[in-house]
Amino acid sequence: MKRYIFLFCLVAISFVTTMACTSAIVSGKLTRDGRPILWKNRDTSHLVNYVASKQATDSTHAYVALYNSDDTDAREAWIGYNDAGFAIMNTASYNLRHPSDDWKDREGFIMSEALARCATVDDFRQLLQSLPKPLGVEANFGVIDATGGGGFFETDDYDFTFYPLDEGNPIIIRTNYSVSGGDGGLGQVRYVNACALLAPHIAKADISPELLTDNLSRSFYYSPDCTDKSTAATVVDKDFIPRHSTSASVAIEGVNSPDSVGDMVMWTLMGYPPCGVTQPVTLRNIPADLLPDTNGGCKASRDAQTLKDGVFFRRRGTWRIKMPELQRISNENKSKSLINYHKFRTANNK
Repeated sequence: MKRYIFLFCLVAISFVTTMACTSAIVSGKLTRDGRPILWKNRDTSHLVNYVASKQATDSTHAYVALYNSDDTDAREAWIGYNDAGFAIMNTASYNLRHPSDDWKDREGFIMSEALARCATVDDFRQLLQSLPKPLGVEANFGVIDATGGGGFFETDDYDFTFYPLDEGNPIIIRTNYSVSGGDGGLGQVRYVNACALLAPHIAKADISPELLTDNLSRSFYYSPDCTDKSTAATVVDKDFIPRHSTSASVAIEGVNSPDSVGDMVMWTLMGYPPCGVTQPVTLRNIPADLLPDTNGGCKASRDAQTLKDGVFFRRRGTWRIKMPELQRISNENKSKSLINYHKFRTANNK
């Protein structure tokens, strides 16, 4: 374990650039309760989102997923899981072969197709191989299944490179570049942020969904100078895990057996994470304020957006944060999140 942590951190400190969506898949060997986790801190221009479910048919799985507010037909899933125990998410990559301008940004459609059709990691591999080319994507697809397996598929229009979750790699982090790609990409600073914040929990093998949604996604640790900016008065919004463009933080708590799929939970923190509250989503139940409504998106997303608008301001072309006010909001909402975690686990004997 010590050797793994050393190599993990050594890779982390070799990157030094700018911004990114942040994601991770974690083997049960490193989690508090032995279950795998798939996590995505979503950065996007679509800041208002919602959660919806799809019913099973004779040929498709039932599933639940996160969608953009303008996707009223719920056609493009951005993270979700299905009744076979398969879960998927993505981060955009910027150093693979770029798709053509007339056929791109198809990641959400592919993830919806995967949730409807796939039960295992290998099913998703076969789906990527069978879909018509070009795919219209440049992405890192992260997946886990009900056997405890998982991995990242770094995927362009015509091909992919697979990085499995295994003994040698019990945790894999991705931002907005691909390991199999060339120079460039985005998100290297955030990658290092996540590595630094997770390192002590890797050592203890106590990673949990709430560590991801309510610690990392609320953190203002800045790895270039190894400081926590949460105590400053005013902070420029740059290279933190939560960004002005973050629309949600979602951690899907997987299982290790198909017989336990009913135990899966999609812990969903809607909106800019320091201004939101994490809630449990299952195939059987979606909290009312996460469901789509006639105002566009969902109430939880809009409520977090309103709070965020009150603590951000622009100066000299950059977003800045009124940190004391934001920390007050974040601390209050983190307490609410942890109560939700406790209540759900108590009610479900977890």
